[in-house]
Amino acid sequence: MGQKRLDKITMSLIESIKTALVSLKSNKTRSALTMLGIVIGIASVVTMVSIGNGAKQLIVGQFSSLGSNNIFIEPGAFSKKMEGNQGMQSMLEEMTIKTLKYEDYKAVEKDSLIGNAAPLSFGSEKIFYKGKDFKATYLGTTPAGVSILNKAEFLYGNNFTDEDVKSLGRDIVLGYKVKENLFGDEDPVGKIVRIKDSNFRVVGSLEQQGTQMFMNLDEVIYLPVTTAQKVILGSDHIQEIVVQAKDENRIDEAVESIRLTIRERHKIDNPEGDPAKDDFKVVSQKETAEILDTVIGIFTMFLSSVAAIALLVGGIGIMNIMLVSVTERTKEIGLRKAVGARRSDIMTQFLIEALILTLIGGIIGIFFGLFFSFLASVILGAVLAMAWSFSLPLSAVAWAFGVATAIGLVFGIYPARRAASLNPIEALRYE
Repeated sequence: MGQKRLDKITMSLIESIKTALVSLKSNKTRSALTMLGIVIGIASVVTMVSIGNGAKQLIVGQFSSLGSNNIFIEPGAFSKKMEGNQGMQSMLEEMTIKTLKYEDYKAVEKDSLIGNAAPLSFGSEKIFYKGKDFKATYLGTTPAGVSILNKAEFLYGNNFTDEDVKSLGRDIVLGYKVKENLFGDEDPVGKIVRIKDSNFRVVGSLEQQGTQMFMNLDEVIYLPVTTAQKVILGSDHIQEIVVQAKDENRIDEAVESIRLTIRERHKIDNPEGDPAKDDFKVVSQKETAEILDTVIGIFTMFLSSVAAIALLVGGIGIMNIMLVSVTERTKEIGLRKAVGARRSDIMTQFLIEALILTLIGGIIGIFFGLFFSFLASVILGAVLAMAWSFSLPLSAVAWAFGVATAIGLVFGIYPARRAASLNPIEALRYE
């Protein structure tokens, strides 16, 4: 008895699917337009999730390229003004803060928890050689700083020395692209170049290495930090200190030790350890990665929520079209009821029609989402000159497919119930 009932239900369901497919096929244009909202919504959500995931992987890769034990010290306190309309103004103000000095770097360097440290003073200037010029980023640092920031070997020559830092030496190291634009295949070592009306001697150039920490290191000029301060910047401040902790398991301890050292140097009374009371910031690479990861996650969720509006519109469109279909097929529904179709049969048919529309639209949307995601990864990689990877978790595809199914059920129920509740006699009389 149970098997017969199951067979009957199966046959009824198959018949409902066939009837729904015939109905949708007879109204191809209407069916296509109905699915359009679902296609756009699913494709948008899949694309946004993919881009967000690609950005997350890029950030992790950029930070991993320098190791996980890096700590960054920057001028200016953690601002409490980063709210409302004061946010951008505060950011612009902090760009000109001059609370870090070369002596701060020397004090931090002596900490027993620190393995290596380097000061950074940077900006952008044109470099000239025999009628050629190239606008590059200059980085005033120490020989250790060149080693911390670069994994590339020297293509020509060697690094400048600690003696250059002490004596305001004019020796510089060129990134690969700077060297290629000014010297081509020529060995640049010993050549004299000009930066901001001052002559410098090239002592080395690095191999090609691309972008790290969102900076194209092939377009960088490295010079002694003291020379960058006095000759180019005309200031005694530094813009950042990069520190490498000796032990990755003691990074938090190293961060706190650095804070205590600089507070003592700057004579800051801050026993409660409130970062807002300091005139500097100390952030580990791990913390920075986590902050950026959170920001990207929130941004991706926001964009996906905006894209999800298209899904809602698509669902409403399906409901409206199905209601129109109920009205157009009133006589058909009456005839089916007159020859024995039950309320459940009519409701099942219309629910299946709505499900078929959303599932087909969802599948098409997923394929479009995959295409646009891949296209976006190629374009962003080319524009940013970074290895932006195409990344789309299977969970995102499954979620998109599940949403499409849910939309078909939710927005198909009302038209299906309305069709099923029609009186057969009144339906047959409908004009």
